[in-house]
Amino acid sequence: MVNLKLVDYVKRHLQKGYKEQEIKKILIKNKWDKEEINEVFKFISSKKKIASSQTKPNRLNTQQKKDPSVTLIPFIAKARKRGVSEEEIRTALITKKWPTNLVDNAMASGKPAKVKEKKEFKPKQPREPFNFKLLLWYVLAFIVAATIIAGTVFVYYYVVGLSQYTVVSNGEELTGKCIELDCSDMKDFAFDYAKENLTIMLIIGGIASLLIVLLYALLPVRNGILWGVNILYFLFLIFIGVRWILFNRSIV
Repeated sequence: MVNLKLVDYVKRHLQKGYKEQEIKKILIKNKWDKEEINEVFKFISSKKKIASSQTKPNRLNTQQKKDPSVTLIPFIAKARKRGVSEEEIRTALITKKWPTNLVDNAMASGKPAKVKEKKEFKPKQPREPFNFKLLLWYVLAFIVAATIIAGTVFVYYYVVGLSQYTVVSNGEELTGKCIELDCSDMKDFAFDYAKENLTIMLIIGGIASLLIVLLYALLPVRNGILWGVNILYFLFLIFIGVRWILFNRSIV
């Protein structure tokens, strides 16, 4: 069955002076089926109701020219609903010899007013108070970590001092040997050697502990940081233990 609304649309535009191909292009652009469009044109042709409009396609009555609201505004509104762009509507009307000023006025008056969107007022979120407890926790963690690291480095230098202790016996230099039965001479030398490097120990302990605390506070992977620090620390302990074992073997 022929779509009567489409028949009415085509008849009105043929009366305005639109050619058959122009109307078909507009309808196809607006996603009308080609077969349905052809059926409408066959229906109109069979009834012979467009003969008078084909003889004078571009003549417009005086009332329409003076009052664009009679024809232009409804036509523009329907074209917009079909999805036709503003530029295409304007070009089509001017091509049909509608005065430019009437076309512009009709398009302006028929255009829906834009509603300004109200901006939602978003209250500023209050700043969170400074967490002094967390700061205190980080300071304590820094002190503990620095003490442990510095103490471990002290043990390392103590072991190095033991292995570097040298005595002279019968004109021969002996490394890693002690004179006293309790090896107090070697122990005192190693302790003094470690004390000489106390500044280095404190620097190493401070820098390492500060780096650990900062990484823990700033990075999200806290568990990974703790695991990495523990692994490095135990590797260093193993290194000290190996040096201690090698030293003991050398003095046997």
